[in-house]
Amino acid sequence: MHNEISLRHVFFAPKGKILLENISVCFGKNQLTTLVGPNGGGKSTLLKLILGVEKPTTGQIKRRKGLKIGYMPQKISLPTELPMTVGRFLNDSSCLKQVGAGHLSNMDMATLSGGEMQRVLLAYALQDKPDLLLLDEPIQGLDVQGEQQMYQLIFDYQKQTGCCIIMASHDLNFVLARSDKVLCLNRHICCQGKPEQVKDNDLFVKVPYAHHHNHIHTLSGEVCTCLK
Repeated sequence: MHNEISLRHVFFAPKGKILLENISVCFGKNQLTTLVGPNGGGKSTLLKLILGVEKPTTGQIKRRKGLKIGYMPQKISLPTELPMTVGRFLNDSSCLKQVGAGHLSNMDMATLSGGEMQRVLLAYALQDKPDLLLLDEPIQGLDVQGEQQMYQLIFDYQKQTGCCIIMASHDLNFVLARSDKVLCLNRHICCQGKPEQVKDNDLFVKVPYAHHHNHIHTLSGEVCTCLK
């Protein structure tokens, strides 16, 4: 599989505090990888390292030449004293139609509902037609119908473009049903592999809560093979 991005022995320890340690993993084209793990386990930090907002303390991150990355954060903070329309927030408001939100273009960002805001943030991530799409808890705050609609938008984009998607999520039902690869993260990679390989593993079952070990388990051999 052609790799869009790979990480080799990446440590991230700002001011000496280890947030991620010895991360070796790769992500391929037309592959949806879901990151799971406890709060504070490093999922958002890993996405920021992949995006390039943060730099690894040690280790290597290789991106395919010309790789375009789109990023959907968990949330954004907007100054309340500075009204901003959705159209002004986006460089290209035409991408709103792609996420079924064309009617929001003239609305004030501060007045959006949770579901509307998530659609706008997804449009923001898609506006440059990325090859690699990073999603940080994209269904956060949505009801069941909103979750299904958001997932469908993500699946449709991948089907149309063949892009690589890396998504942080707590939704284990989604993980098992639709992911190509699952990466369990609690500061280090606890386990990784295809959903059917990890679903019955104790490390995966417990990963949304806590881990008490400090070693790496590779269930599919992918850590080794993708870095050869």
